[in-house]
Amino acid sequence: MHMEEPCFDFLGTKETLGSYQVYPSCRNTSSVLGFSVTVETQATKVSTDFVEGKIEAFLVNFGEKMVNLSEEAFQTQVTALIKLKECEDTQLGEEVDRNWFEVITQQYVFDRLNKEIDVLKNELVSFFMEHRHVVGFGEKEKETYGDDQSSSAPETQDIETKTSSYGDVSKLILLPASPVLAKATRITDIRAFTSSINNTPLP
Repeated sequence: MHMEEPCFDFLGTKETLGSYQVYPSCRNTSSVLGFSVTVETQATKVSTDFVEGKIEAFLVNFGEKMVNLSEEAFQTQVTALIKLKECEDTQLGEEVDRNWFEVITQQYVFDRLNKEIDVLKNELVSFFMEHRHVVGFGEKEKETYGDDQSSSAPETQDIETKTSSYGDVSKLILLPASPVLAKATRITDIRAFTSSINNTPLP
């Protein structure tokens, strides 16, 4: 949210790369959180290397502004985002989509909005500086640089996968069935139940 206007101004207006669209966005790729900057422009106008260089220049410029961000400006942004997240759903479909996302991703954080509001006071500057670049490290890199370059030990990885800023969200807590649903079939193993259904898996 804080990056949207500066991103378009720097890349779209000043660097004239906004032939189509220029925007930052949040991402959740297989439970890996992050953000990206997208520039849709004419392939015959500039090369991808040129665009990548400009994006890197923007990130440096934005980082400098973040370091100098006043507490007042930061709190204004936080307040605006909190109000946005506190808005009630205008349609039932919005609530359904939000909750269904928690089910299909097996995260089950149905009060995610409230939790996000609670953590909005975390330090924005340090988050940006720590997460500006994500570098992959796989089998090929191990062959080249040796196993000692591994980011963390298996024990550490196990601990990290089981916890998050939301706490332990890998387990679904099953509540007692309502008397109204006494005759309903209770599903206690979601994986077993979904595997028995003949449907097309999500891409």
